[in-house]
Amino acid sequence: MPLTGWNTTGGDLRIPHFVGMHALQALPFFRYGIEAPARRLPRRRHDRVRLRLVLTAAGFTAGLLALVTWQALRGQALIHPDAATLGALGALLAATAAAAGAALRLPVPGSERPATAQELAA
Repeated sequence: MPLTGWNTTGGDLRIPHFVGMHALQALPFFRYGIEAPARRLPRRRHDRVRLRLVLTAAGFTAGLLALVTWQALRGQALIHPDAATLGALGALLAATAAAAGAALRLPVPGSERPATAQELAA
């Protein structure tokens, strides 16, 4: 590839390194990005909803890292995926969409009770 210098004919392990390192940088920004409009959006007012969204984003980035690592170890270029890679990407996107939908469900009232002293001691 012209800009990055990544191999376009075979697997390149610099791609998973790039994805993993930038995911570590992007997750805190994602958290701040969903925190800012939380007061205006009723579903994001709850801490548990925001936590579940961040966990969903972390799961997506971990899955993407695993996918590009798997692709590189099989000797495939990033820009020439095979059917198995595209199927795995589709499954990852579907799972992420389902998890994001589930994460946006409001918590059950009363489920966010404070922890007792016994629970904190355990």
